[in-house]
Amino acid sequence: MTSPVARGSESLPRLPLPGATPREVRAALLPEYRERFDEDYRAALEEAGRTLELTGVLDTVEHWRTRAWITRDPARHRRMVRRAAELLTGHVPPADEPVAVTEARL
Repeated sequence: MTSPVARGSESLPRLPLPGATPREVRAALLPEYRERFDEDYRAALEEAGRTLELTGVLDTVEHWRTRAWITRDPARHRRMVRRAAELLTGHVPPADEPVAVTEARL
């Protein structure tokens, strides 16, 4: 069964709603976040295999579903991350700094 997906601007990826499958969440992520999603998801599955508890898997999928919403518009996301870094550090990040580097500092 496929979960509903939010519609929006046609140029942006469709967004997964609560209850989305891991595949739907992964598809909604920007390509630069998919490898990290895969790592986190596999780690949660391994832990679930050891503990027989799915909470970590569900939490991981929900974390990344939210991340898909936050990062949907790369330009807006970059501005938000840069502004957060400026507010937290008192310094504007270098204009050419990759958003992943700025995020890591946050």
